[in-house]
Amino acid sequence: MESLIIIILMIIGIIVLTNTIAATQNASLLRLFDRMVMLFHLPFLLVGVAFLLLPADTASTLADAGMPLDNFAAVGLILIGIMAWATAVSQFRVRQFMARWLPLNPSSPVHTLALVLSAWLVANTFITLTQGGLQELANTTQSATLSEVVLQQGMFVLLAIFGVGLLVRRQGHAISDRLGLGPLTAVNIRFGIRWIIILVIVQWAIGALWMLTNPEQSALVDGISGELFGDFDTVWEWFVLALAAGMGEELLFRGALQPVFGMWFTAVLFAIAHVQYGFTLITLAVFIIGAALGYIRQRTNTSVAIFVHFGYNFVLGLLSLLAVYLERFIQ
Repeated sequence: MESLIIIILMIIGIIVLTNTIAATQNASLLRLFDRMVMLFHLPFLLVGVAFLLLPADTASTLADAGMPLDNFAAVGLILIGIMAWATAVSQFRVRQFMARWLPLNPSSPVHTLALVLSAWLVANTFITLTQGGLQELANTTQSATLSEVVLQQGMFVLLAIFGVGLLVRRQGHAISDRLGLGPLTAVNIRFGIRWIIILVIVQWAIGALWMLTNPEQSALVDGISGELFGDFDTVWEWFVLALAAGMGEELLFRGALQPVFGMWFTAVLFAIAHVQYGFTLITLAVFIIGAALGYIRQRTNTSVAIFVHFGYNFVLGLLSLLAVYLERFIQ
């Protein structure tokens, strides 16, 4: 967790610097920023090539020595891919081309940075997936604590508010307006409750289909989830977890990123961020949920998306508690 905090703080520093460059509107600085994006990723390219060419016996020795990697070649390919992506999006013409389908501003260094950081989010997920698969994850998963979850989601909040220009380009109400925050009216709450019910049904239906089509994989992932969240055994803990996840993820994905990437691209990123268990039918469920939350953000505001995300998570948490209590009662 300490390493995650350091990484997030470094990213926030880069975000603030990028917003400062954007605020200057200096053409020379903007061109320099594009070049720096490529130069920053050059060491990762070199590491990627080294990992790709690493002899099998050397890789085995490094793994035995405690290097937290099992598949060096896969990580090498991912790092090379990151460099290729960073090189591409640092080109103004490429961003202009992407802007035909995405609502991003090709002249904004902040939007360029968002493209780069999104690639790192995808890379992190794929690196995890290539290091032993589900069985390795099942063997190494440790229980999460409430403080860890709240801290992680708090970091997402910081990424969102600094990403839209806190202290540099926006202040106060301008921040909340950019993030799409608005009032939770009675109409919005009724609208949100309907969507909570719909999303819980979607999750249940796809989960049931998954259990029927691949019961072994479903049971393995259920075991991982049980280990990860097994210590959350009270209503108030699930309430705090659901609220933290709703606020952190919605402010980042629907509040900060969706106006840059659009609803569908953001939903894809949201799904990829949740595929630490591999690409399964649940990935489809997460994509549908992400798209629904994006629609809710467009139809109403980010506050309603937070409410729906919180409600959905809280209901699932209560159902998991109920299942545990019923199992104990039956036994």
